[in-house]
Amino acid sequence: MTDRDRTPRRDGGPNRTGGARRDGAQRRDGRSGRPERPTRGTGSAGRPDEPALPADVAASDLDTEVRRDLLTLDKTNAENVARHLVMVTRLLEEDPTLALEHARAARRRAGRVGLVRETMGIAAYNAGEWQEALSELRAARRITGSTALLPLIADAERGLGRPARAVEIARSEEGRALVGDEATEMRIVESGARIDLGEPEKAIVTLQSENLKPGQSGTPAARLYYAYASALAAADRVDEAITWFMNAASADVDDVTDAELRLVELADGPQVDADAGGGDVVTPESGIDTASAAPESLIAASAPAVETADVVSPSEAVTASSAPSPVVEPSVPAVDTTPAPAVDTTPAPAVDTTPIAAVDTTPVAAAAPSVPTDASSGALAARYDALLLDLDGTVFAGHRAIPGARETLEAVTTARFFVTNNASRRPAEVVDHLVELGFAATADQVVTSAQSAARLLSEHLEPGSRALVIGTEGLAQEVREVGIGVTRSADDRPAAVIQGHSPDTGWAQLSEAALAIGAGALWIACNTDATLPSERGKLVGNGSMVAAVAHATGKQPLVAGKPAAPLMADAIARSRASRPLVVGDRLDTDIEGAHSVGVDSVLVLTGVSTVADLLIAPPEQRPTYVVADLTGLFADADSVRVGEQDGWSIDVSGDTATVRSDGTGRPESLVPALAEVVWHAIDDGGLDPSELTVSSADDAARGVLNSVGIGTVR
Repeated sequence: MTDRDRTPRRDGGPNRTGGARRDGAQRRDGRSGRPERPTRGTGSAGRPDEPALPADVAASDLDTEVRRDLLTLDKTNAENVARHLVMVTRLLEEDPTLALEHARAARRRAGRVGLVRETMGIAAYNAGEWQEALSELRAARRITGSTALLPLIADAERGLGRPARAVEIARSEEGRALVGDEATEMRIVESGARIDLGEPEKAIVTLQSENLKPGQSGTPAARLYYAYASALAAADRVDEAITWFMNAASADVDDVTDAELRLVELADGPQVDADAGGGDVVTPESGIDTASAAPESLIAASAPAVETADVVSPSEAVTASSAPSPVVEPSVPAVDTTPAPAVDTTPAPAVDTTPIAAVDTTPVAAAAPSVPTDASSGALAARYDALLLDLDGTVFAGHRAIPGARETLEAVTTARFFVTNNASRRPAEVVDHLVELGFAATADQVVTSAQSAARLLSEHLEPGSRALVIGTEGLAQEVREVGIGVTRSADDRPAAVIQGHSPDTGWAQLSEAALAIGAGALWIACNTDATLPSERGKLVGNGSMVAAVAHATGKQPLVAGKPAAPLMADAIARSRASRPLVVGDRLDTDIEGAHSVGVDSVLVLTGVSTVADLLIAPPEQRPTYVVADLTGLFADADSVRVGEQDGWSIDVSGDTATVRSDGTGRPESLVPALAEVVWHAIDDGGLDPSELTVSSADDAARGVLNSVGIGTVR
C-alpha cells in the first residue's frame, strides 16, 4: 500500500530534510503517529548499538504479507526487524537520520531479505546518503528481481553527480519497459537529469508523452506540472514556466511542492537557475518521493500504531524533481463561468418555442466579408504573436480554399504556422498543396504529426534502432531522418511501431503492427482521428485503424498528434511564440489540443464541429473564442470571446435556452454568449445536454440562430 502524495520530493517541495507531517500524523486510533524520540540502546552480541524501540511499537503493526518476508528469521529476530521497519515508516519524514539508523539495524539483522534492503535503500536515499542508497537499492533489485526500483536508482545516480548515468538507466531496455506510474516517475527523473546535463529542451520533450492536460488536481499532477515547469524555466521559457508553476500550485492540494515559492521568485525577476531543475538538481532528495517510501504495505491496514498512509512503495517513490513543463497555459483566459446576469424571464409574446431541431443544422458559412488590410490593436489576431492553424476544414476543404481564408492569411501580420494531424504528407507536399490553392507558405511553416511522432520515437529509441512503419513513404522518411531504421515486417523484430494514415494500409499491414506490438515493441500513433474529411464526406481515419490494432493487442499507443501535447508543443517551439493562438475546426483535436498545452484557441465554424457540438462540449474541448470563419481573426477579440456579451441575454429554463436581443448586440457575439450560459448550466447540473433546446424570443435572435444552423442538441 502506498501514498506518494504525502512525501517530500526532488521537486523542491517543503520538508526536504524532514519536518512535521502535513497531515498531522494522526493514527487511525486518534493517537499521534509520532513517538517520542527513543534513546539509544545496546545491540545483541557482536552488533553495534541500535536505536531503542519504544514499547508501543509492535511487529503486528506491519502488514501481514510483509511479515511473511521475515519468516526465514528466528521469531525473536523477526520481531525486532519488524519493529525497526515500523520505526522507519514513522520517522522517514520527521527524522530521516534516525529512520536510517533503524533501517541499518534491520539490515544488520536481516541483510538477505529483499524487503529489508529495499527499506534500507529508501531510508538512505531520504537521508541524502546517495552511495549507500544506490548500493542497497541495487541489492534489493538483485534479490527481488523487481524493476520498480529503477527510478530511485537512477535518481540516486543524479545525487552522486552522475546525470548521464541516470539517463542511461532511463533509456535502457528495462527503463523503457516500465509502465504506468513507474514509467512516469522514470521520465521525471530523466527530465531532471537532462536539466543537469544542460539539455533543457530534451527535458521538456521527455515529459511531453505524459498527461499534461491542465486542470487536474492531486499530488501526481502537481509533481508532473512542477517538473514540466522546471524544464521550461531551465530552457528560459519563463512565461510558460510561470503558467505551469501556477498549474502545479493549483493542483498541489497536499502542499508537496514549493510551486508558490518558485512563482514568487520568477515574479521578482531573477531567472530560474537551470541547475535547479525542479528544486535541487544535484540532490535527488528533491526529486523522488521517499519520505514515506517504506516498502509495499509495510504497515497493516488495521495497525493502530502507524497509519498506512505513511507508507510509500519504493516502486512509486520517485518524484518530480524537475517536473515536466506542460506546454503552458500561458494566457488562456479561463472561460468566465459566472452565470449571465439575471435576465427578464417574462415570456415575450412572440417567442418561438419550436425546437430548433427543425432548423437545418448544416453550418452556414457567411459570404466572406471584405478583409481589412491591417488589423487594429483590438483585433483577435493582433493579440497573439503566432497563429497555429489547422488545415483541412480551417484553411481549405480538400481541393478548395475555404471562403475568405486566402484573403485573411494574406492580410494578417501575425506569424502563421500550419499544424496538421495528417501524417501522409511531408511538409514540402503540404506546401505544394497550399500553393496550388493560392496560399503563400514555406516548409518551415508546416508542422506535421509525422514529424512529431518521429521525434517522439527518437526520444525513446537509441540511434540505429529499427521501427516498423505503418503509413506512407513520407512517414518512413521522417523516421529515417531522426536516425531510426525502417522496416515493414515484424519479423525484423523492430523496437517500435509508428502508425500514420495511408490509403494503402490494410489487413496485412495492421497485422504486422499487431505482431510487433505483441512482441513488446513500443507503439506510437501519429494521430487518433477517427475520420478524415473529404469532398465526398467523412472517410476512415488513422484513429479507426489504430483502434483496430488496439483491439487486437489490448495495448494503447503513445499519441503524437492533436489532441495530445507533442504536436502542439512542437508547433509552439517552432514558432518561438510566447502567446500563440490555436485556430481549428474540430473540438476533439484542435481545441482539446490547445488545452493540452495550455494555450488559447478559436473555433472556426467551417469544418467538422458545429454550434450544436460546441454547446455540449466537455470542459477540455471548450474554445476561448468562436468565429464563423478565418475572417473572424480581424473581429474585435472581446466580441467573439466566450462570455457575457452586450446586447444578448440568454435564459435557461429546464432544458431550454431562450435567446433575446435588445437590438444592440453584434451578430458574431451571440454564439459566444450562448455557449457561456449553456456551459454554466450544464456544469451546475441544471441542464441535460442530451435534451438541450435553443429557442429565440425575437426576429433578431432567430435570424442569427438560423444563420449558424442551431437546432435541438442531441
